[in-house]
Amino acid sequence: MAIDLDVKVRDDFSRSTTRKLREEGNVPAVFYGNGDSKPIYLNRVNFVKSIRENGINAVINLKIDNKKHSAMVQDLQIDHLKDLLIHVDFREIDLNEETDADVPVRLVGEPAGAKEGGVVQHFLHDITVRALPADIPSEIEVNIEELNISDAFTVADVIENSSYNIMTDPEEVVVSIAPPTEEPEEEMIDEEDQEPEVISDKDDSDDDGEEEAEEKKED
Repeated sequence: MAIDLDVKVRDDFSRSTTRKLREEGNVPAVFYGNGDSKPIYLNRVNFVKSIRENGINAVINLKIDNKKHSAMVQDLQIDHLKDLLIHVDFREIDLNEETDADVPVRLVGEPAGAKEGGVVQHFLHDITVRALPADIPSEIEVNIEELNISDAFTVADVIENSSYNIMTDPEEVVVSIAPPTEEPEEEMIDEEDQEPEVISDKDDSDDDGEEEAEEKKED
């Protein structure tokens, strides 16, 4: 299902105007199509809501200069300090031609190995697929419930839907279950070893001399 978004053309690119657009709740954007580009802007809340509901790879209908264009998101720029979307790039698509897209991976279930102390290591967060725009999934679910300690789930294990082809290297590891990390035990120190060594002020030779002197006196 395509998303309809209202956009407006930008003709002023000064910093003050761009800042004002963002302050008013809009997002500056660029539409790339047919070897040309068109600066536009759109409402931030409406765009973010649509993407959350339909996925980052949803087909989007943009009406520019009274003409409708089918598009997909090409790139997002986010201010991570403010957690704020600040720019979007759209690319025009042909609904009848296959295209490549990076699809987010979502892990499902609790691995058997994790219940035994194993650590889940999620390596691959996106998988590239090729399909008609309308057939690109919003996410790829990977069920990891049966993974035991030292098991790995690769791209080759991902079941390919008949409506799209996976382009990512099949040998890439999506997720694995690492053995539990063992903390080294502290060595127990015997209390007797902790007693400080008593050092006599007099060595054994002095003690022997004193005993001989006492014997001579008694004689």
